[in-house]
Amino acid sequence: MDKGKVVIFTDRQRQIPYASCIPHYELVLSEANHTSEQMISPNIRAMKDQIKVYVIDYVDYETGLNVAAALRTYHPQSSILWVDDVIRHQGNFPFKQLLGNGIFRIFYYREEYADELLAEIQNIIHPEYAVKKGTVAFILPIFNEEKRFSHIHAFLTSLTKMIERNYLHSSIYFVDDASSDQSKHLLQEYRDIVMNATDTLFKIDYLKMYELKQNTKKAGLFIEGMTHISSEYYVFVDADNSFKVDDIAQLLSIAENDYYDIVIGTKDLTIEDRSLVRKFVSFAKRTVTKPFLPEGVSDSQTGLKIINRRAIPRLLPYLSATSGFAIDLEMMYAAKKERLRVYQQPVTCIEREGSHVDLVKDSIAFLKTMVLLLRRQRAVSRARR
Repeated sequence: MDKGKVVIFTDRQRQIPYASCIPHYELVLSEANHTSEQMISPNIRAMKDQIKVYVIDYVDYETGLNVAAALRTYHPQSSILWVDDVIRHQGNFPFKQLLGNGIFRIFYYREEYADELLAEIQNIIHPEYAVKKGTVAFILPIFNEEKRFSHIHAFLTSLTKMIERNYLHSSIYFVDDASSDQSKHLLQEYRDIVMNATDTLFKIDYLKMYELKQNTKKAGLFIEGMTHISSEYYVFVDADNSFKVDDIAQLLSIAENDYYDIVIGTKDLTIEDRSLVRKFVSFAKRTVTKPFLPEGVSDSQTGLKIINRRAIPRLLPYLSATSGFAIDLEMMYAAKKERLRVYQQPVTCIEREGSHVDLVKDSIAFLKTMVLLLRRQRAVSRARR
């Protein structure tokens, strides 16, 4: 689905990483090597109807103002985002004489908060969806992880650094799916070490633990998290360090624009070290589940999902703790039925040893759940009429 183009006029002096900051729009970069007559190239003029926002990023004000004036001359309704430094130049407001009736916004760029650029662009393109950064709950499933705890420790270390840097209003929740080994004890030790090592106020209740009474093979994790945790954004992610925090941060930047109800990271096309048997099973699942999925989604069985709070009441009536590993499919089917906005993006994933998925038994159970899913969702539909 074409989401439109974002044209960026820049001298590159601020070295803004536009490709990573604006991940789900087509970018067109135009540098400052133009005479006044050629400021807007014929190629850019030709794609006018596809362009959502023009970004003007010049350290030299005069050059930027010339570009803005040229844009508004040929496209008076153009939406312009002017990039400036946090510490602005002294003097009068230089944009009073800018012609046209399109949106004009000033964005104060800070390197450590580069993700705010996408939020500002999204707010211009979709003003009907307010952009508001809120609390984030990172919900990690735990089940018999004693032998793989080194991976969990490594992931928690990376995740904590990301939270301290960019997501202070966040918490990490461990949801133990009725482990029978020392997982809970190891997690409690880790929590005590982290909590005693800092006096940072935001770490009060920063690491929390929930325990399920019986093993639900992931299904109970989603239901427990959505029912008992209060947050603006819910990040459900595998705890075994199979996903990179950079990918999580990028998906969060997309989710925090409040346009999409669910943002998922698909791993089937990028996963490393996967056996041929697992590749075949994964392909088969994608094929048979395609009719259940929202438009633009090809992978239901992903270990990374971000859900907006407003979607929770619409998803929960469809979910069952008996769905096991097919809870991901059930959630995507619910999103399709409720016409929620779902965005999928490939992410890097490493398949760790010691997976709790039994390829044969869980695949059979998955197919059975698909049948039950159809019956259950039909019953829900009838009850709503």
